[in-house]
Amino acid sequence: MGEVFDSFLRSEAASEEAGITFTKEELAAKVRVPPLVEQDLKRIISDRLEQCGLYFRCFSRIKTAASMASKFEMKDYGGSRKLQDLIGVRINLYFDDDVDICREIMVRTFDVIEWSTSKREEDEFKPAKLNGVFRLPEYLKVQISPETWDMCIDDTFEIQIKTMFFEGWHEVEHDMRYKGEELWSHYPGFSRYFNSILATLELCDKSMVTLFEDLGHALYKSGRWSDMIKSHFRLKLGEAQLYPEVEQILNDDMVNTDNLAKRVFRTARPALIGQLLARSRRVPINVNTIIALLNESEFHDERLTAVFKKRDVFNDGREDSDAESRHYELKPLARHTVFQMKTRVNGSRLHPDGELTPDLIFLESARMIYRWVVSKYGNLFPGIPEEVCSCHADVMAYQATVRYHPEKHVMNTHVRHLDPEAGGRVWFSDAHLYEKEKGQIWVEIVNGYAEPDREDAVRESTAANFFSYPGFYKSLVDNVGIINALPLSGRRRIVRADGIEDVVRAVQDPERQFPVVLIISRSDRDGMMDEDWLMQFRVSDFTRTVWRYAHVLSCYEAEGRELLRRLGDVRHSSEPQIPRFYIFWPDGTMDDYSSDDVENCSFGRHLEARDDARTYDIVYGGQAFYHKIVTDLRDWNTGANMWEGFQRDILTEIPD
Repeated sequence: MGEVFDSFLRSEAASEEAGITFTKEELAAKVRVPPLVEQDLKRIISDRLEQCGLYFRCFSRIKTAASMASKFEMKDYGGSRKLQDLIGVRINLYFDDDVDICREIMVRTFDVIEWSTSKREEDEFKPAKLNGVFRLPEYLKVQISPETWDMCIDDTFEIQIKTMFFEGWHEVEHDMRYKGEELWSHYPGFSRYFNSILATLELCDKSMVTLFEDLGHALYKSGRWSDMIKSHFRLKLGEAQLYPEVEQILNDDMVNTDNLAKRVFRTARPALIGQLLARSRRVPINVNTIIALLNESEFHDERLTAVFKKRDVFNDGREDSDAESRHYELKPLARHTVFQMKTRVNGSRLHPDGELTPDLIFLESARMIYRWVVSKYGNLFPGIPEEVCSCHADVMAYQATVRYHPEKHVMNTHVRHLDPEAGGRVWFSDAHLYEKEKGQIWVEIVNGYAEPDREDAVRESTAANFFSYPGFYKSLVDNVGIINALPLSGRRRIVRADGIEDVVRAVQDPERQFPVVLIISRSDRDGMMDEDWLMQFRVSDFTRTVWRYAHVLSCYEAEGRELLRRLGDVRHSSEPQIPRFYIFWPDGTMDDYSSDDVENCSFGRHLEARDDARTYDIVYGGQAFYHKIVTDLRDWNTGANMWEGFQRDILTEIPD
């Protein structure tokens, strides 16, 4: 028995020494952290720092699966050593002496596991940062997928505290020096030069504090009490002016050696910040409340006490507090569609052993939609059943509602959530799965967002910036199968003579919601399709991009001319010039482009995805034409009228 136990220990030790690794796919599947966990941690930290008036900036992130996989490869995790920074918060401070203050605030706020700091020799200069590892609050831990804790991940989060001066160059130093030691190994002169720059930055951090202390002392000697307080305490202060009675008391007290103004100036910043944090509710921070707090805790001067009691100092000026003075005019939310579809679900990708019935198609489609609801919103609403059923759950701006009547072949869903980055924006997705005439199963989908209209907002094209379909639509297309006048295909399709009739029927189908893109090219000398006229358009890549909301067809000249004849293209007095590019829109209109249109096309392509982005570049020719057509297809989808007879508002009601 002892030998077996020793063997087990040796095995465990070997495992720990080798380290545990996971693929990014494994981590992505099991580690799921709702955005609200990160948001709540950042909010708690920001609220505490704002309560005491520190100058700071706060950033946060949830570690990606790829980043976690890379860290598992680089470091030996296993046994009791686990990844501790699944969620990370970075606090950048403006003053060097705020680092210790911030550390103390975090100790008061969270359960500390450990602190670590960068060690520096006397002649060494490198980033001065303080890292703390803290236990996740229990109410946030339960929001994270339980499988996370089986992946050698600790139920902790990390806070990095740094000053703004060091933050400004730390990333460059990390990449070019820490990760690039070979750059400096044979050039000590440059390394010394770099050290001198870093030393200057460290000196700047400390010099800023000294500067304001010296300025505060000069202001004290000049009797400028309000300015002295601002300079000495270096906090974000409201605009309130010092009460005349208080100013008079400070002036009169100057006859004393240990006068009140001197005692204010000699009070250390941590003492004041401790008083601000100790208040049961946030108070406005201004010159009057600072003196009132110090008088309560240290001076106990009866004259000041009488003035502040009469003035009700901690409520006077509260309207000047940024946190409580904002007045919001509530406006209706305007809806913006970023994807919609109305199409038949034909089950072509199910490959059933038995008959492909409406029952089977409906049930599989309903499961796809419901699984998406559970996977996306299950962490918010742990009580949602795993199996498809009618259910309703909501908390504040989050909601998931499902109406499920399998006996009638009807399923309605409505979900919504707050945008974690854009304030006031709510995202929603609706789906209506139902049986139409002749036993056909159809689905209607809308994906979009709602936000108050702002007159000062500069809007870009909704489709260009936000176009996206919900995950369940991709599942329906890829795993169940839909048909929209023509079967869908993510691969390139060439129309032959025997397929012309099907294309004509599809273009003329009144229920078609997919635009039909038709590319007609000549043959080259080898009898192959010559597409040099499209330049960088890349038909196959274009097809893979748009195939879930547009049909892409290509053909040779003979078949193309026959198609145009059958479709009744009468806009040309003579035969159209080939090669040519057509889009047949569902509303019966048509766009056509020649090789000159492709060659002369220009397009302002945005490099950022947010609606307030201004960064873009200009592309020309086939690449520009590619982006133009993709944008046109998406703009049509988001602006089309696919919702006749479908009232989305009823989906927000609680099911019977």
